[in-house]
Amino acid sequence: MRQHLVDELMLALTDLQNASEMADAAVSERLGLNRTDSRCVAYLITRGPMASGELAELAGLTPGALTVAVDRLEKAGFAERVRDQADRRRVLIRPTEKARALARDSWGQAVKEAEAQFAAYTDEQLVLLTEFLKGQVAQQRRNAERVRDSSTWA
Repeated sequence: MRQHLVDELMLALTDLQNASEMADAAVSERLGLNRTDSRCVAYLITRGPMASGELAELAGLTPGALTVAVDRLEKAGFAERVRDQADRRRVLIRPTEKARALARDSWGQAVKEAEAQFAAYTDEQLVLLTEFLKGQVAQQRRNAERVRDSSTWA
């Protein structure tokens, strides 16, 4: 019985990952962005302004690749570089209002549907789901790093 539950959960995770990929691709296409740039915009919208090093780490990019991505996002009107008000030596990258509006238009309905689904769960269940998903994010990041750093597919 337990193995069946684990198998069902693994299948559901795979289906979620694939459905998320399809949704992300559709949003990227609609915005006229490549997937990397779209991922950067998503982090900026959900996490707020951040330094380039932080965004590079979240997006899994080298500093040089991030610089090129931010240049493209600035040119497209989705992000801007601004001085950090707390430390004027530091530059932050932030989403523009154009990016926020398009994100609301692209993801607003999905957010409402997710919030409606969350309403059916207790606080304890939401904590459990959040912990599980954070663990899965960490696992996927480790796997991406392992695959990138591997010289073989053994």
